[in-house]
Amino acid sequence: MARQEPNDRFASLEKLSTTFHVGLHTLQVRKVMEGRWTFSLDGGDVSTSTYPTQAEAWEAGVRAADRLDVAAAR
Repeated sequence: MARQEPNDRFASLEKLSTTFHVGLHTLQVRKVMEGRWTFSLDGGDVSTSTYPTQAEAWEAGVRAADRLDVAAAR
């Protein structure tokens, strides 16, 4: 009789990652678990904040990219 693999409760979660270009920056928005999204900029560390929707994570990533641009202009 074949053994069934242990059921990983997170295996069913859809792993999503979408990349956007925001000015000169690359913004990646990722689904970390059901109902939680995060982002990273330019291949850097993933934000420690999570957001309830992909749109909110995208918006936070765009704001972070804008802050980098303003800081670079000074």
